[in-house]
Amino acid sequence: MTHLLTFIRSSWFFYGALFFFVISSVWIAAASLYPMAFDEEFHYGLIKIYATSLLPYGIEHTSDMAQFGSATADASYLFHYLMSFPYRLFYAFGAPDMAIIIALRFINIAFVAVALVVFNKALRSANVSSAITHLSLLLVTFIPIFPLLAAHINYDNLLLLVFAWSVLCIVRITNVVRAGKPLPLGQSVQLAVAVLIGMSVKYAFLPLALAMFIWLLWLLALGYKIHKQTISTQLQSWRTHWKLQGRRKRYLMSGLVIVSLFFASHYVTNMLSYGSPIPSCERVFSEKECAAYGPWNRNKNMEARKSESFAPMSYPAYMTTEWFPGMTQRLMFAVAGKTNDFQTKLPLPILVYSFVALSVLGVTCMIIQLVRKKSSWLMAFTMLLAVLYAGILSFQLYGDYVDTANPVAINGRYLIPVLPLVAAVLIQSISALVGFIDRRIVSALAIASIVYLLLAGAGAATYIVLAESHWFWPGFGQDSHAALKAFFDQVIFPQRY
Repeated sequence: MTHLLTFIRSSWFFYGALFFFVISSVWIAAASLYPMAFDEEFHYGLIKIYATSLLPYGIEHTSDMAQFGSATADASYLFHYLMSFPYRLFYAFGAPDMAIIIALRFINIAFVAVALVVFNKALRSANVSSAITHLSLLLVTFIPIFPLLAAHINYDNLLLLVFAWSVLCIVRITNVVRAGKPLPLGQSVQLAVAVLIGMSVKYAFLPLALAMFIWLLWLLALGYKIHKQTISTQLQSWRTHWKLQGRRKRYLMSGLVIVSLFFASHYVTNMLSYGSPIPSCERVFSEKECAAYGPWNRNKNMEARKSESFAPMSYPAYMTTEWFPGMTQRLMFAVAGKTNDFQTKLPLPILVYSFVALSVLGVTCMIIQLVRKKSSWLMAFTMLLAVLYAGILSFQLYGDYVDTANPVAINGRYLIPVLPLVAAVLIQSISALVGFIDRRIVSALAIASIVYLLLAGAGAATYIVLAESHWFWPGFGQDSHAALKAFFDQVIFPQRY
């Protein structure tokens, strides 16, 4: 059993898990019909619009662009602009549309794969053991929606990479401050650049940026309280380190800041042009034109049909009856794209129960650690991120529910950015409370749990088992799905689906 623990701790385990995730996502990307469910047509359409201009600003709006919401006035634009360059390259070489779509899907998988590597580095830098780090990231890839989202053309994939980079910067800054030194210049600049890029990829990054800003304020207070580091000391340290940098490095740092500010200035130009940093569709186009934009039109129709006697449930009731169950289901389900009218299949029951049980156990152990005052700074940082992000997201969705009388847009994929940290903290809490058990036994239980989850339909297996033939491209897509489904139908636990 000693060999099992050594294996879990090894880089072979992590990169094996990463390889398994990549292969699963690559198959989904190559086999699945376009467009896939998570707004792939929306993102691909915007990529083609940005491909018409060298710079992201100044693209003239036409009425047909209203199907993409506020189109190029959307502050969440950087993914589309950056992805327009590989699109231009493939298009210039005459690649067919199907080949371009699959190639862009592969680039998205690369974003997520690199993000997992960065998360691995961040958690290890935060003094999380290699075994817990590897198990945590593996469990995240076992969430059925994770490989499915990675295989999409979707800005959430680039956002995950930028967030992982931000977390790595926060970890390094925290380690330096806790060692009694001022905030390091290089990591502080990197964090600023990452935040500016993140908020340009998707404005939903803003609550995460707010949480990181609050954490930095706490670090400044900690530095002053314990090590008497004043603001003046911080500035003097930065000035000294700036002078010690070589000319090339100073130019690089300055260039990164300028470029990231250029991208983030979209919020400013929107404010000047439309009176809002994040303009809604009707601020950019007419209401008649915005009817072509699915989410806008859906909400408008629901608002029009809302009964005058509608009395919305309270926020706590909404959270317990709609938000938490909806988020859980949509982290675990399988869904087809627009061509198949977003056909949805409920999750595999055993897998859902297993993840819920593991989550409840982890939260219980974390609470015990908090009561025993044995929490780590990583736990505090993760709680700040998760509570603030989920809180703002749920309040926004609750507002949509009040306006439309329907619990709309409850999508589990929105939670994915914080899940690697949450998983690490929960597993670390469980590990701390079972420390009296021989590590060899714990390692054997961990491996047994991995096998159990795989047999319950973890990862891409859920999509393979629940999907139907018409969700895939004719030929390779449908043939490979039929073969994989026949295999998984034989090996996973019997369950109703």
